[in-house]
Amino acid sequence: MYTTKVVILKKEKRVMPRIISDECIACGSCEASCPVNAIAMGAAHFEINEAECIDCGACEGACPVSAISEK
Repeated sequence: MYTTKVVILKKEKRVMPRIISDECIACGSCEASCPVNAIAMGAAHFEINEAECIDCGACEGACPVSAISEK
């Protein structure tokens, strides 16, 4: 006899660890440095996808104008 166990996991609300400010010059350094491809060009500058970001900080160090900071 087999039994099935159902586990319901609560989805944690994550807080965006970093933001890209309007100082972004859209050079693409942050996008290239992201190991999980969580950064893409938005309407005015690059933006971080909150669901994909793993909070590694690689983008922050790659930005030549320091437009990325912790929230």
